[in-house]
Amino acid sequence: MNMQQISAISCATTLNGLPGMSSLEIAEATGKQHKNVLRDIQKMVEEIGSNLSQCQYVETQVPDSYGRLQPLTILDKELTFTLLSRYSFKLANLVVKRWLELEGKGFERVSVRDAVIHLEQSEKEARREALRGLKSAPKRLTTEQKQLKKLKRMAYENERKDLRSRIR
Repeated sequence: MNMQQISAISCATTLNGLPGMSSLEIAEATGKQHKNVLRDIQKMVEEIGSNLSQCQYVETQVPDSYGRLQPLTILDKELTFTLLSRYSFKLANLVVKRWLELEGKGFERVSVRDAVIHLEQSEKEARREALRGLKSAPKRLTTEQKQLKKLKRMAYENERKDLRSRIR
């Protein structure tokens, strides 16, 4: 399987907002059965153990063509390369090319501080837009508000008539 076939089959996978590679993509790239790739990932995770952080891989499930949930693991770059070190150089090179392609799709690491600032600015802009929408929206009164307004107007007019009649 060549890189064009792999790219056509799989879209960019993300892991915590960064490029990630799924066990299915690795199986497609290496020509191995998905269950065997999952087994190898499990062995690798058990062997590395406590040195792994939880943001380096995610175990999840995705529906297959029959709608049944099947296991899927998404690995970061480091674990993908670690897994591939068990396979052949040719296969490792194929996956390295895929990683370079993924990284070229505009993924960039953003600091937490910058992400928080961006989020705050986005929320402020959303509030401004909502307020503009409220200000420009036509004022619609409920039936009760209309009746109350009418009663107030009638009361005001009656007071004016009373004042006029007293003045005369």
